[in-house]
Amino acid sequence: MPTIQDIAKLAGVSSATVSRVINSNGYVGEETRTRVEQAVKELNYTPNRNAQYLRRGSTKNLGIISTQFNETAVARINPFIELAHDAGYTSTLFATNGNKQRELEAFDMLKSKQLDGIFLVYRANDWEILEEYATYGPIVTLHSIDSKAIPSVFIDHYQGYKMTLDYLWSIGRSNILNLYSSTNGLNTKRRIKAYEDFCQEHDLTPHASKPFLDIIRTEQAENVVEWFHKQRVKPEAIVAHSDTIAAIVVSRLKILGYSIPEDVAIVGFDNLQISDLMNITTIDYAIVEQGKNACRLLLNVLEKRDDPLFHLEFKLIERETTNKSP
Repeated sequence: MPTIQDIAKLAGVSSATVSRVINSNGYVGEETRTRVEQAVKELNYTPNRNAQYLRRGSTKNLGIISTQFNETAVARINPFIELAHDAGYTSTLFATNGNKQRELEAFDMLKSKQLDGIFLVYRANDWEILEEYATYGPIVTLHSIDSKAIPSVFIDHYQGYKMTLDYLWSIGRSNILNLYSSTNGLNTKRRIKAYEDFCQEHDLTPHASKPFLDIIRTEQAENVVEWFHKQRVKPEAIVAHSDTIAAIVVSRLKILGYSIPEDVAIVGFDNLQISDLMNITTIDYAIVEQGKNACRLLLNVLEKRDDPLFHLEFKLIERETTNKSP
């Protein structure tokens, strides 16, 4: 494998001159530059990026780690990548599929200086394990976590969910079915608490949460629709944890002949493009800016910046799936 010294010898220049040409760092005359570039081409030289990273103490590469890359995750990740690119950073995605060891292998790249920082979207390991890696570089997460080592771009879903339930009550819907995401997610627990408080406030008997946890895949949403179809007394509204699940529910209910919102109102979450295309009422909480906030937090550490974070808040986007009372 050719070295900088080999290039210098062939081009008749010093190693320092070759380094300036390769790294585009410092002035080099046009004739000298041409000789160096020709020598690089003749020797088929490829720079040792790891050595360059070690010298400058930066890879200019940020890791994005998630158990899955669903539509909601991607809606945050794309803005993160764009902002990182504008700052001169590349991004590497790690899909762990919930495998704890695979997740730790990605975090080990931060430890070995192959990544400058990490955006943890959905995690598999316990926080006590992951927090130890914060000594090797900045980590930011989407999760709700009370940690001095790992900042979060989390927004409390209790507030947004309670707002959703209060809105449905205001349009005459009291029998409300909730479709939740991950059983262990703190946002799921906050949504359940919001529903329990809502039912207590209005003296309602709540639907059990357990049968409607981990409604993530298409077939799980379809099973909920089948359950709904069999009920003698049907819920007047369904709130899904994501627009994707809401869209599946809307589609399958219409196939069965239900009118929406006359027979049942549907509300999604996230305000993704699909909710706009299918005219689904949803909750917007600036998930694009969540992704950008995650990148801002990392860049503030890595680039010694002090960029302010975008203020996140919930906003109801009312569309055709809720605009009539039963």
